[in-house]
Amino acid sequence: MSVLRNMQPAFVGGLLSSTLWSRVDLSKYATGLKRADNILLHAHGGASNRPGLVFVDETRINGKARLLPFDFDVGSDQTYILVFTHQKLRIIRSGSPIKSGNVGDSNRPYYEVDTPYGDADIDQLVMVQEKDIAYISHRNHPPHKLSRYGDLDWRLEEMDFSIKMTAPTDVAASVQSGSGSTSYSYKVSAVHKSTKEESLPSVSVSISNDLTTAGHKNKISWTAHSDASKYVVYKEDNGLYGLAGTTTATSFIDENITADLSDAPQEVVNPFDGAGNYPGAVGFFEQRLTLPSTNNNPSAIDLSQSANYENFSSASPAKASDAIAFRIPSSRRNEINSVVSMPRGLAVFGTAGEWVVKGSSDDHLTPSNPLVRQQSYYGSSRVQPIICGKTILYAVARGGVVRDFNYDFSSDSYGGADLTVLARHLFEGKEIKSWAYAQAPHSIVPVVLDDGACAVMTYMKEHEVWGWTEFKTKGQFEDVCVIAEGNEDVVYFVIKRVIGGQEKRFIEKMHTRVFEDSKQCFFVDSGLSYSGSPVDSLSGLTHLEGETVVALADGNVVRDLSVSGGQITLPIKASIIHVGLSYEAVLQTLDLDLGTVQGLGTVQGRQKAIGSISVRLNQSRGLWIGPDEDNLHEWKQRSTEDWNEPTDLFTGIMQFNPSGRWSQGATTIIKQKDPLPMSVLSIMPEIVIGG
Repeated sequence: MSVLRNMQPAFVGGLLSSTLWSRVDLSKYATGLKRADNILLHAHGGASNRPGLVFVDETRINGKARLLPFDFDVGSDQTYILVFTHQKLRIIRSGSPIKSGNVGDSNRPYYEVDTPYGDADIDQLVMVQEKDIAYISHRNHPPHKLSRYGDLDWRLEEMDFSIKMTAPTDVAASVQSGSGSTSYSYKVSAVHKSTKEESLPSVSVSISNDLTTAGHKNKISWTAHSDASKYVVYKEDNGLYGLAGTTTATSFIDENITADLSDAPQEVVNPFDGAGNYPGAVGFFEQRLTLPSTNNNPSAIDLSQSANYENFSSASPAKASDAIAFRIPSSRRNEINSVVSMPRGLAVFGTAGEWVVKGSSDDHLTPSNPLVRQQSYYGSSRVQPIICGKTILYAVARGGVVRDFNYDFSSDSYGGADLTVLARHLFEGKEIKSWAYAQAPHSIVPVVLDDGACAVMTYMKEHEVWGWTEFKTKGQFEDVCVIAEGNEDVVYFVIKRVIGGQEKRFIEKMHTRVFEDSKQCFFVDSGLSYSGSPVDSLSGLTHLEGETVVALADGNVVRDLSVSGGQITLPIKASIIHVGLSYEAVLQTLDLDLGTVQGLGTVQGRQKAIGSISVRLNQSRGLWIGPDEDNLHEWKQRSTEDWNEPTDLFTGIMQFNPSGRWSQGATTIIKQKDPLPMSVLSIMPEIVIGG
């Protein structure tokens, strides 16, 4: 027998599918895991149990819900979660639903906004936001915009694609000097002083003169427009109108000016008029609102006028600032599902592939110069891409695959990798339903699947970090959303649970994992907290009526508490209490591999036993460790604490002697059963190798 030491210094490889458990040649095998339930992978290498989920609210009439972020200004705490349910919208701010009425009234009604979106619609809502206005698209509904005027004043209205600026009135033409029989016709438009939107032209006016004679002049005049910064005068030439000139005055002199027919007046265009013409996606690009893909024209892209988001009008011929319309060419039917603005162009994701659109010669995109280049042929689903720094993550059309999409200088094109290839077991036979990106503090991507599971990827491309774990709870995950609150990006979930024998839908948000001692630790689900004078009973738990819960009371674990009448009774009074549903976090290493050992070769397939284990921990307490689920032993760490004081959190190296059972795998399991923290930085087993 040989005794050897090994060290797993990091866990950023994440879960590896069982089909890869022999791929010891993969670099990620050395940092991979066989099991990672309720585990957060840290980009620096360690792994921790996820924080608990704070109960926020029940969904309206216990119905299906869709969460969308509305992030106006995190610095002034003006960030919101929009909760869409059947034809209603509720709003959450800082973890609490906004309600009407007096603040002290416990029966205040929810503040709600009527919407046209039913249960069947809300999963396909697409939204982008600029400041206080969000633009919402759905293939079966006209585009809408949601405007925030205050916490209790949100307005959802159908977008108006008419030209808002009105034309000048009382337009008249007269002979300034001269005479003649040639007829001259004019139209005048006005340009808005703030939006720069140009109005439709006025009615035409005509006058007879002979401007080919020196000194002959025509005068066009109109009434001043209160919102105009300037006026544009168009002159008729062979039945067409072209630019004669601009002025800030209320009159214009024509001394035989030749009309510029390449600069014509505006014409109203509404590409979204009527059922079948409603866009299925929305985005921004180069100060234009982008509304692509209708049922009647699924490969079309329409962009608004520059800086005029609700104006899709154009002149003929089109000006550089006019609305833009074109189609994405494809060899097979293509339905555009999403658009994302990137520094090198507009990324377009459709069922037939991925494209980048930009202006030719690297110029700004205009009606006359769209350059469309296909980058790949994977195809995307309707789940909207997410942006992680300079990288786009998107869900492939079939198979629950996640790919990244970023620019490669060597090929001068966009491409990426399959980020689910090493953890295919999490996605096989499933589809991605919802996902989001929480940059701070953990850089994670929680992904809700159509079977209620939640896979979580830690992603940090610049450090080549990507690895998967699983979040599990007593229920099914149905939706996920991320919004900035304070110094963190907070993850919100919609979770379907069975409470007291009845199906419920709760909105819950992930608690911070920042704490100084065990009293502040929050590791329960659907939980609530109390801080104040010492109490031995806690109310306000009606959402968990009839359930058995666990509590952390002044840092001490209290198990098997029953919720009755919305409250629990503790065996001893406490000042800081966290109570909710329990969950376990489990970390299991892959089968041990030592490479090629001199005199032994590979240790794969050999009988092995772990003689001792050293585990480097950070702020941890209450762990169970062993070679398998049937042989877990509690780590007894209490030492110098006073009676009735909670056990201190531990940072350092824990040494443990397991049962020494022989097996071919020699894996290590570390489990957290209690609402306490667990952060594992490395595992260092001493292995006895048999024949």
